[in-house]
Amino acid sequence: MNNIVLVATLAAALGACCAQYVPPSEAQRAAILSEQRYLSGDGTFGAAYSQEDGVEFKEESDQDGNRRGSYSYVDPSGQRRTVTYTAGKDGFRATGDHLPVAPNPPPQVPPQPQYQPQPQYNPPPQYNPPAPQYNPPAPAYRPPAPQYNPAPAPQYNYQPQPQPQYNAIPQYTPTTTPAPHRFYPPGKLSLSRTPDGFSYTFNKS
Repeated sequence: MNNIVLVATLAAALGACCAQYVPPSEAQRAAILSEQRYLSGDGTFGAAYSQEDGVEFKEESDQDGNRRGSYSYVDPSGQRRTVTYTAGKDGFRATGDHLPVAPNPPPQVPPQPQYQPQPQYNPPPQYNPPAPQYNPPAPAYRPPAPQYNPAPAPQYNYQPQPQPQYNAIPQYTPTTTPAPHRFYPPGKLSLSRTPDGFSYTFNKS
């Protein structure tokens, strides 16, 4: 990790000497001069890169997921602008010489509770209605049920239907995809892996 920070510092010093403003249309095609990334087993990770148009970026994260980093670029007037930021449980905070500073918020006065006595509650007297007397009605007259004579079930004559003939489906022969074209960018690339992380560096030669 110390090597990554050292390389990023050297790249920043070189970029500060020879960086010039690049229009946005040309910045999209700016080549990467160096790049470093790593991931450790304890959950920390980091990344840093520098471009030929003067853009530089670096960021690191701790075990709790808090991030700390910075990025810089060259503005149209030719001055390098650098922004340093932190991100975590307290939100995103950025600082820079060219960024406006928010004024301090006014002191907040805690509200005073206003107590108002409530009127005393007097429950009304309970009402006990008399129990109703139930007189069951006289049973109604029910005529005898009519006798049901079911109609004879209809008889069906089953005639087998001719089975449709299916034409055999032609066999599908899949075509193989040609092997992809491998692109190797010019430069020196190094990648080392561990059971729970990796380390990657690239330098344009």
